[in-house]
Amino acid sequence: MKRINLLVIIFLMLIPSVDFAQGQRECYNTVSFCDTKRKEGFTKNMQSLSGAFEQGDTSVVQIIVYKNMEYRVSVCSPSNPEYEGKLQFKISEDVNKGVWKETTIFVDSTYEDENYDTQTVKVPKIQRKRVYETNEELRYDNADDEMSQDFIFRSNKTRKLKVKVYVPSAEGEEMSSGLSGSNYACVGILIEHQPGVITGFSR
Repeated sequence: MKRINLLVIIFLMLIPSVDFAQGQRECYNTVSFCDTKRKEGFTKNMQSLSGAFEQGDTSVVQIIVYKNMEYRVSVCSPSNPEYEGKLQFKISEDVNKGVWKETTIFVDSTYEDENYDTQTVKVPKIQRKRVYETNEELRYDNADDEMSQDFIFRSNKTRKLKVKVYVPSAEGEEMSSGLSGSNYACVGILIEHQPGVITGFSR
């Protein structure tokens, strides 16, 4: 009886992971169904991703963009038309900045008292040191851009960016995706690129 109960517990523990694995399989290559800008010269970037995401979930992926290249980042959920225009995404960057830090230390100071004896006391001294801190700076938020589902930009240097995607919760609605009996949505993050326009004269 104990063995049967143990098997039941293990089975129940495996259900969420099996459900998620099934979701990932069903969501494979979702990004291929996202609208592209191929006619405008963009090429699909290998950093594009597809996956199953739980309602109300947030996912963060890192991408590398190169100097003088133009990029288009877009999100889509073809199997969930109710999410059209509702997927929020942000693009941010970790930036190292130098700041001055001040600390108070105590050093020895000597003086002669009225008896001409040498005395030593501790006196405060401000010590300044330049250190580098990493801060996350927001570069783009589609919530400030009428929830646009794509963003085109050109980078003036090679850098690492974070793309955060927020999947909204379905308020009392059943999802229309093929993930039967689950709360997962198939979402694609499409990254496209093309050579940027170089301004100025050239020989």
